This record gives sequence, C-alpha cells and structure tokens, in this order.
Amino acid sequence: MSRLLSGTRYLIVVPIVGLALAAIVFFVFGGFNLIVLLVTTLLHGSEAHGSGIPFEVEIVEYVHTFLIGTVLYITAVGLYQLFVNEIQFPGWLKIDSTEELETNLIGVTVVVLAVNFMGVVFTKDPGILLEYGAGIALPIAALALFVGLRTWSTQLTRASEREEQQKNHDLKEKE
Repeated sequence: MSRLLSGTRYLIVVPIVGLALAAIVFFVFGGFNLIVLLVTTLLHGSEAHGSGIPFEVEIVEYVHTFLIGTVLYITAVGLYQLFVNEIQFPGWLKIDSTEELETNLIGVTVVVLAVNFMGVVFTKDPGILLEYGAGIALPIAALALFVGLRTWSTQLTRASEREEQQKNHDLKEKE
C-alpha cells in the first residue's frame, strides 16, 4: 500500500507541466508584445499604440505579466522539489513547504490587483474609483491578515518546539 501511495506523488507532474507551459505562454507572448510596443513607440511615437493608457502604465502591465509567469514557474519548480526530486537551484529558489508557494502566490495576487487598479485609474470613470479601490483593498487586507496570522502562528509553534527541545536537552544533561 505504501508503495502505491508513494507512486501517486508523480501525479503532481500533470499540474507541473501545465504551470510550466502557462509560464512559457506568459513569457513568450508578453515578451513578444512588449517588443512590438517598444518598436512601435520608437518608430511612431507614444500615441501610435492607441490604447488610451499611458505608455508607462502599459510597461508596468507587461512587468505584471512577467511576474505572473515567474510565479507560475516558481510554483511548478516548487511542486517538483516538494513531491518529485530535489533540484539544484540558488537558495532563493529553494522551496521547502507549500506555505512558501502560497506566500508567493499571495504576493503576486496583491501586485496584480494593484496593477489592475492603476489601469482603472487611467482608463475608467473617476466616479467608480472609490468602489473599485475598496473592492481591491478588501481582498488585499484579508490576504495581509491571513499571511500575518499564519506567520505569527508558525513563529509561536517554532518557539514552542525550541523550548521543548531545550527542556529535553536540559533533562538529558542532568541525568
């Protein structure tokens, strides 16, 4: 039975491949479209792209696209490291828990919401900014509270474990 369950961990390859392909799509199409925007702007001026969004905001939106691709890639790599096999990556790309993957995803979610709000500021009716801003601020606040409480809880658990280890160590020394 344990061998069967151990083998099922390879099912994680399906979402890993999906996430890697999605990351590739974000990088390739985002990069291609960014190059087209830059070349068009250089050849014809900033009014040539005609989207009504300031050039700087469009650039930030491409950065946002690459951030999403990066998180998809990090999530794919992290799932592979957690379930299949260790990969030699720089320390900052080492994933030790699903909690780290969730934190990455939450961070990008906040950035995506902020970039979306910035786009609305430049393109939509100013009368809806308060409602739209509140609609974005509430999930960001909830996510911040979630991450903060989880971090606090994790720190308490680790401190408790260290105290328990210290007590056990002290008891062994007394014997």
